[in-house]
Amino acid sequence: MRHLHQAPLAAVLAPLAAATFLTGCPGLLDNTTAGVDSDTTTTTTSGPPPTTNPDLTTTGFMLECYPGTQRCDPLNPGVVQECKDTGLSWESLPCTGQEECVEDFDKGTALCVGPCEKIDNPTSVGCEFLAIRMNSFNFEDTDKDVLIVGNTDTARTAQVQLYFTPNNSFTEEPLFEPVLLGPGESHIFDVVNDTLQGYTAFRTGGVFRVESDVPVTAYLHSALNNTASNDSSMLLPTPTLRQDYVIASYPGFADPDKPDEINGRPSYFNVIAVEDNTNVEWVAPRDTAAQGVLIPAVPAGETGRITLNRFDVLQIGSSSATNMDMITHDLSGTVVTANKKIWVMGATECAFVPFDTGYCNHLQEQMIPLEYWGKKYVGPHSPSRAMEKHYWRVYAGKDGVTITVETNDAGVKIPPITLVKRGDWKEIEVPHGVSLIFTATGPILPVQYLTGGKAADNIGDPAMYQMIAVEQWLNRYVVVTGIGYDLNYAQVIRKKGAADVTINGQPVTGWYLINGTGADNQWEVADYQLADGAEARSYVAESADPFNIVVLGYQPGIPSSAYAYPGGMNLKKIYDP
Repeated sequence: MRHLHQAPLAAVLAPLAAATFLTGCPGLLDNTTAGVDSDTTTTTTSGPPPTTNPDLTTTGFMLECYPGTQRCDPLNPGVVQECKDTGLSWESLPCTGQEECVEDFDKGTALCVGPCEKIDNPTSVGCEFLAIRMNSFNFEDTDKDVLIVGNTDTARTAQVQLYFTPNNSFTEEPLFEPVLLGPGESHIFDVVNDTLQGYTAFRTGGVFRVESDVPVTAYLHSALNNTASNDSSMLLPTPTLRQDYVIASYPGFADPDKPDEINGRPSYFNVIAVEDNTNVEWVAPRDTAAQGVLIPAVPAGETGRITLNRFDVLQIGSSSATNMDMITHDLSGTVVTANKKIWVMGATECAFVPFDTGYCNHLQEQMIPLEYWGKKYVGPHSPSRAMEKHYWRVYAGKDGVTITVETNDAGVKIPPITLVKRGDWKEIEVPHGVSLIFTATGPILPVQYLTGGKAADNIGDPAMYQMIAVEQWLNRYVVVTGIGYDLNYAQVIRKKGAADVTINGQPVTGWYLINGTGADNQWEVADYQLADGAEARSYVAESADPFNIVVLGYQPGIPSSAYAYPGGMNLKKIYDP
């Protein structure tokens, strides 16, 4: 954001106004008679100066503009103009790059503003995102995490730069050359680094930051390829991060061949500090593990605390030394708060869903801040693989929330759910093909968990994805598939009778109904199959009306891999935590 120097208006107007007045009254310039009475009566008025600029015209003299005032060039929206000291002409300063001129008529100022600074209604489309390499059950060097960036703009080319702060360092450095992305294009950045070691861990650095001069979308795939353990996350722009979160996760898998691993492949969460002196607190429903003397073990229900500086990374893992039942090693419902904005990811290194059914898979989601949680969600079942059941957890964002859950199957009735305090959750299991509508008295977050491959004819494996409140739906998304999946879907959700949705220009068809109570509670869902995943492919989905989209991938015959993530969302404040 740039602006021209604004001269003090009074300083330039005073002599100019005096000269103008004298020019219009030649008798005052050549007055040789002193002490002569005049018929003219002179009066003096005290008080504040007028609040509006005086007329530009005077006798014999006319100003073009008032010195120091600014405007956008009427003939070129990419130029700021400032009135010169004489008031007779304008001085021009072109904006640069993607900038445009923006005027404030009341203040008489104008600025060169880039598209990132013009974001009036924040969404998951933004100009800066953070990521780390996640702790997942992958061992091969080829199992790389990647950060995928997509340009959602319909006309402008985005210049995108990836930065990295190395482990144990405070110094950020650029990686590679900037990448240019045309409208609808995407790029894959490798996220190559060591994972955090141990169940609970701390590290300075190891943070990736992507920056663009045009708003883009970003997704973290851990890993990208169809490997033994992976999932994906929608990333949120750094300016939209907030201070209050609830963690979604699942119990970690316990390997019977490694009984010494008392915490298995754990449920955990990560925090990245965006600013120095960030005080982070967490209250977990289960015990959390220690890390040396820096981070003590914290019993369930008690408060853990740590102070982080910019790009410090925290990992808190589950632990129940007094309870070896692995189903209790679950940090779902942990309440995380901070005095400044933080980046938060809920995850499990490798989980069975349901807990007793393999195979295990990595789970992760960048948690949506509580401010953006809503009261109304449409929850279609995941695209069918076999006759698998569907598993949900619904989380409370405040104390005393009551939730009504309706289904598209008259034979499936779910009693009302009351969650007593923030972070409480309820797991819901429904038969194959049953979809849900959630309506609550306060902020909630439904999360769907894909079942393990053994429950789905060896097609795919667990993944978890947050649903997006109806109030936060968008009209346009750019999404990207994973690599190595024969079955990729864009699951599209809209209100019944809403405008057509297109994906890469092709209309979406094959809608089915989810009908709730009331004429305003009728919804349509389509499981739109995308191309197979020989390579990562970009898709643009758009409509004249708001809709929602989830991207999922399965691989038939490989019962150990799947991914899923919400395609994007509005980020308007709905709830004040």
